[in-house]
Amino acid sequence: MKPSNTTNLNSAEETEDLSVYFDMGVSVTNVLYGFEDEQLKVFIQKISRYPYEGAWALPGVLIKSNEGLENKSREIAEECFGNGDVYLEQLNAFGKIYRHPLGRVIDIAFYGLINMERDINSYRTDKEFKWIPVTEVPELAYDHNEILELARQRLKRRIVNRPIGFKLLPEEFTLTELQSLYEQILGRSLDKRNFRKKVLKLDVLLEKGRDENNDSPGRNPLLYKFNKERYNHYMENGF
Repeated sequence: MKPSNTTNLNSAEETEDLSVYFDMGVSVTNVLYGFEDEQLKVFIQKISRYPYEGAWALPGVLIKSNEGLENKSREIAEECFGNGDVYLEQLNAFGKIYRHPLGRVIDIAFYGLINMERDINSYRTDKEFKWIPVTEVPELAYDHNEILELARQRLKRRIVNRPIGFKLLPEEFTLTELQSLYEQILGRSLDKRNFRKKVLKLDVLLEKGRDENNDSPGRNPLLYKFNKERYNHYMENGF
């Protein structure tokens, strides 16, 4: 009688050294966006240790086997801004074999939307950091430019289908500021008349009067804030 192939396979599985499948690290990286001076910016920090000492990178960290991915992402935000209760969304996994020079590391990236007025309680003091316009980001360590590019593509899709501007704009803002945010994220100019017509038709904005602090010639621009009920509806269901 022929020996069973199934028996042979089971025996191979039982004798195989499974430790080789656990010989790798896992990291979490955050792409943290802010909007300031009508510019979309991203938070980067300088690495202080080998093998990329002195290089700029997105904030991230290796995680231990008993640490959760989202929890670690919020810990990173907490370290950067003194606040982990910010908008974060898982982006993707990055697993090129040689993405980390010290060994195999699978990275789980998140992107976050940081309101520069409301979300920043304090800045970290242990590392050099800066907010930099997304159009001026230098060469980053690891594959962080690739992570950043994918985050920008995700943000473009989100802003077309969801009113994410509330996460980035101040409490009260002008339609010019709102249009500037959309143009910065989409990477192109928008027709002023058509943009305003579409935005106002959504009934997601509340008029708050004119900006008395504006020094521009002519009538002061109108200020708006988001209608939270309508905003939450569109965030859940899309436009």
